[in-house]
Parts: sequence; C-alpha cells; structure tokens
Amino acid sequence: MNCDTERQQLLFVWTDESSLHGRIIGWSFFDGNDPAADLTEHDYQRGVDVLADGWRLIQGSQLVNRPAGDEYQHGILEFEWIFERIVARRAVHPTE
Repeated sequence: MNCDTERQQLLFVWTDESSLHGRIIGWSFFDGNDPAADLTEHDYQRGVDVLADGWRLIQGSQLVNRPAGDEYQHGILEFEWIFERIVARRAVHPTE
C-alpha cells in the first residue's frame, strides 16, 4: 500500500452465526483518511456479500470453547468479522 496515494478502510461485521453465510446483524466502519466518514447504509445481507464486493477478510469469527454447562450461553453480537479494502486517498484541501 502506498500511504501517499492510498488509504485503508475497515468494516467490522457481526453475523447471526459463525459462518460468512450468516445474516449481518451489525456493522461498524472506519476510514483511514476520514475519521468522520461513516457507512450508514449498505446492500450487504450476509458476510459473503462483503467478500463479493471486493473487501478482503483479515480476521474471522473466533469460536470460544464454553465450560461444561455453558455450551448454549453466548454474548451479544458474538460472531465478528473484520474486512479491509484499499482505496484512493481523498485529496484534502487547505480550506478544510
């Protein structure tokens, strides 16, 4: 990645199951050039849709071993995936 011309964007996605075929139930977005940028809408229904749009998976959902008796207990938004894409750096004007 050329930091002078490119920037990293990260998309954190939570699904309802431990598979990329799971339905997306939450997300968070970060743009390396514009911290105020937000991804408020998207057409992604499942984790595989994010991959199909050209994002790269950099961390998959971690499965946790539960102690005996806790097999069916889980936290909120348990299945997290982290995706990235590299895009052209947005020009910053001196007046901004």
